Amino acid sequence: MSEEQAEQQGLQVRIAVKKVSEIAAMPRPKMVGDPRGIIKFVVDARSEKILGAALMHVDSQEVVNLVALAMRQRMSAAELRDQIFTHPSSTEALNEVLAQLG
Repeated sequence: MSEEQAEQQGLQVRIAVKKVSEIAAMPRPKMVGDPRGIIKFVVDARSEKILGAALMHVDSQEVVNLVALAMRQRMSAAELRDQIFTHPSSTEALNEVLAQLG
């Protein structure tokens, strides 16, 4: 679900977004020489459930199924944020991006 779709449904959302090139805890794209892209999460402000995500970066295929699983299991953004991810991998960025939500 996009931010606009959530708002059209009357949901209050919080957004966590960061450019890949600015994510310190995401070494993999820099190692392969392609730090382009963004990671964005749309989170329900009340329940903290992940409503949607945009993953546009090298190795996003590594991350998309993990995010989809978290959404299907109705994990909160904090539960996904607090996981320990393999190093070096693009999943490490989830800790830093979701930390923006507090």
